[in-house]
Amino acid sequence: MGGADLRLLAPAVGCWAVTITGAVGGAWAGGVATGLCLAILTAAAVTVHRSERVRVHRTVMLLIIATAGVSAGFAAAVTARVVDMQQHPIAAADLVGHKTTAELVIGDDPRVLRGPGPARIRVPVAASIVSTPSARAAATLTAPADGWSELVPGQHVTAVVSVDRPYRADLTAAALRASGPPRAVSRPPAYQRWASTVRLRFAELSRRALPAAESGLLPGLVLGDVSGLGDDVVDDFRRCGLTHLTAVSGANFAIVCGAVLLVLQAVGVGRRTSAVLAAIVLACFVVLVRPSPSVVRAAVMGAVGLLALISGRRSAAIPALCAAVIVALGVWPSLAVDPGFALSVCATAALILLAPTLRDRLCAAGIHRGAADLLAIAVAAQIVTAPLIAMIAGTVNLVGVVANLAVAPAVAPITVLGTFAAAIAGLSPRLGELLVRFCEPELWWMVRAADVLAGVPGASVSVPDGVGGACWVALVVAAPAVGVWLWRRTGHSRAAAVGGVWHDGRRDRPTPSPARRRRVPGRARHLVDPRRGERRDRYRRADHPGPGG
Repeated sequence: MGGADLRLLAPAVGCWAVTITGAVGGAWAGGVATGLCLAILTAAAVTVHRSERVRVHRTVMLLIIATAGVSAGFAAAVTARVVDMQQHPIAAADLVGHKTTAELVIGDDPRVLRGPGPARIRVPVAASIVSTPSARAAATLTAPADGWSELVPGQHVTAVVSVDRPYRADLTAAALRASGPPRAVSRPPAYQRWASTVRLRFAELSRRALPAAESGLLPGLVLGDVSGLGDDVVDDFRRCGLTHLTAVSGANFAIVCGAVLLVLQAVGVGRRTSAVLAAIVLACFVVLVRPSPSVVRAAVMGAVGLLALISGRRSAAIPALCAAVIVALGVWPSLAVDPGFALSVCATAALILLAPTLRDRLCAAGIHRGAADLLAIAVAAQIVTAPLIAMIAGTVNLVGVVANLAVAPAVAPITVLGTFAAAIAGLSPRLGELLVRFCEPELWWMVRAADVLAGVPGASVSVPDGVGGACWVALVVAAPAVGVWLWRRTGHSRAAAVGGVWHDGRRDRPTPSPARRRRVPGRARHLVDPRRGERRDRYRRADHPGPGG
C-alpha cells in the first residue's frame, strides 16, 4: 500500500459523506454541510495565502482545499435535489393516503416480493401526476404481480396508485401502491426489446437443458435474472453468503472483459484495438443486463477491478476507483445510500488494497500462488463487507469464506460460457444449448456446496443490525488482525532483546583455550609401537637438529 496514490481518496469520501448527510438529514442537514465545507475551504485558502508567514505544508492544505471545494459542490447539489423532491406534487402532504392517476416509467426489472398472500412486485419508477403536469420524480411502486411482472425497463404506463411516504431516506419522493393492472402500456425502447428477447430466450434454453435448480440459477449468475430461481436455492445462498453471485456485480464485467481481452491478445490484436473492442462488449453487456444505475455502477467497479488485476498497479487503480465513486454519485446521488453501492465499492477496494498483501503473505508461508490468490480475494472481501452486511441484514455468515472458496473455480467458466451462450442462442440454438450443458457440472457443484454449507450449524448468525451491529462486527473482525500486529511488534522486539542480552553475555565470558588431546600418563605411543616411535624420533631430529647438527 506504500505506493498507492491516495490523493483522490479524501475527495471521494467527502462527496460520499455529504451526499449521505443531505439524503438522510434533509435540506437543513445538506445546508449545514454546505456551509461547513465552504468554511473549511475559506480557512484553508487563507492559510495557503499566508503560507510565507505561517509555516504550513502546502500539499496537505491544497488537498484540504480540493476536498472541501468538491464536497461543498456535492452538498449544494444534494440539498437542491432534496428541496426539489419535497416540493414535487406527488410528495404533497394533502396527497398522502389518497389515490391518484400517475404516469410511470419503469426503471428496472420488477422484483417479486416473498411472503404470504398473492404475489406482489416492487420496482423503482419515475412518476408524475397526470392531472398536474410536472417533471418526473423518483418513487417506489408496489403492485400485484399480475400484469406488472412482465414489464420491461423504459416502458411508460398509467395506473391508479395510492401515495404514501417513502420507505426510507433514499431521495425518493413517495412510495406508491397499485391494486390493479397497469393501463396505457407503451412499447419499450428498441435496445430494451433486444435485451428482453435475449434474456427470455436464454431462460427458456436453460429450462430445456438443465435440471430445475440449475436452470433457475444460470440466468441469475450470468444476466442477473432471478425470476426462475427457487426459494430453497435463494435461502441456501443467503445463509452461505453467496447472494452476491445472483446479482450482476463488478465481477461479472471483469470476467467478461478479461475473457475478451485474452482472446483478442491471443489472436494478435493490438492493445488500443483490444481496449476499444472490450469497451464495446462492456456496453453491450450493460444493455443486456439492464442499464439501471446499479448495473452501471457494477460496470464501473468491474472495469476498475479489471484494471487493478491486469495492470498490477494499485497506484493507478485507487485513483480510478475514487474517480468512479465521484462520477457515480454525481450522476445518481441516490447511490450514496444504496447498500449494493457500498458493498461494491468496499469489495473493490479490498481487491485492490488488501488482497495483494494477503496473497504475498500466503505465498511467503509456502502456499501456491493460485490458491493464495483465491484465498486472499475471499478473505479480503469477507472481512471488509461483513460489517456492512451486519448493518443491513443483521446477520453474519460464518461459512462465507469457505463457501466462496468452494464455488470460486466455477464462477468464471459459468460466466464466460453462459454469456457466450446467451449471445449466440438466437443464431445457433444447438450451439447455445451445448454451451449451457457444459455449465451443468459447475452449476451442480454450486447448488450442492450451498446446500451442504447452509446446513452447517451456525452458518448464519444473527447480530444487531444498524450502525451498532456494524461496529460490533468490525471490532470482532479487526481483533485478530490487531492481535497479530501487536504480537509481531512486541514478540519480535522481546525476542531480539533476549537474543541481544544472551549474545552480550556470551561475549563477556572468557574464551576457553583449545581442548588438548588427553593421553594416558606414562603410555607413550612409541612405547606401544617401537617402530612408529623410532620413525617419529628420526623425523623430529631431522626437522630440529640439535646444537651439534
